[in-house]
Amino acid sequence: MTNLKQLEYFRAVMLYGSINRASSYLCVSQPVVSRVISQLERTSGLQLFERKASHLVPTQHAFALNRYCADIFESKHRLDCAIKSLQSQHQNHLKFCAAPALCSSFVPRMIASYSTDVIISFESSMLKDLKTNIESGMFEFGLSVWPVISNKLDCTPIAKSDFVFLCHKSNPLKYKKKIRFEDLRDQDFIFTNRSMPIGEYIDRKFQEQRIVCSRYLEVDRGDIICSIINSGRGVSIINRHAFDKGHWQDVCSVELEQPINTHIYLLTLKSLAPSSSSKEFLDHMTTQLNTDFNEL
Repeated sequence: MTNLKQLEYFRAVMLYGSINRASSYLCVSQPVVSRVISQLERTSGLQLFERKASHLVPTQHAFALNRYCADIFESKHRLDCAIKSLQSQHQNHLKFCAAPALCSSFVPRMIASYSTDVIISFESSMLKDLKTNIESGMFEFGLSVWPVISNKLDCTPIAKSDFVFLCHKSNPLKYKKKIRFEDLRDQDFIFTNRSMPIGEYIDRKFQEQRIVCSRYLEVDRGDIICSIINSGRGVSIINRHAFDKGHWQDVCSVELEQPINTHIYLLTLKSLAPSSSSKEFLDHMTTQLNTDFNEL
């Protein structure tokens, strides 16, 4: 039977292109790598490499197997992360992820104001990855600006959030009290990726009001949008928590005439009770989120 060690050695040869470099990466001798690769070919009944004078040439079977190996080792990585996450619950250690809209400004400030006695591991995760990352146990909890549907997760609204219009300080739209969608005609609009909920919503509104953007950009993160506008190009509508007035000094925000309301959602595994460190941090986070929204 094929085992994980054989696949690990095979993957190293595919990655580095030779027995010599693979052996250096694996910290074993070249004969050991050659022997394991030969064992894999015997147990699988497949010729994986053509032996040339100075190197190995992967066969079509090798490329096909390598694609499966990528999935296997990704699953192994997630398992290792889940084990570390479970171990961390017995320590003063937090591991969580959040949507990009919360990562550019608010979450860093929240982490900075929290206890320095806690080890924090934090990552930004796109909406499509949040569900998988938490279900797999890689993170103890996650934060999203949109609800996530899963029979394995609790999705709890913990604070209000909404969206605002952004433009450069030189744009006359900054003087409007409220922005209507029709005001965006002839503007160089920056869409949040239209495969995401807010991107889909704005695109639908544009279609309803027959607003055609002859020039537009499409990006996947609020901080990139802010950076582009701060540099002098475009307008956009993004989540309020993705905009830091102090950081983007050449960007102005204006309220929308038709508010786009949402919440900050806490995502947790139904089958796993939060650790004491998590509970304390979540209490701190909830307070900060509500305070932040009321001050904006």
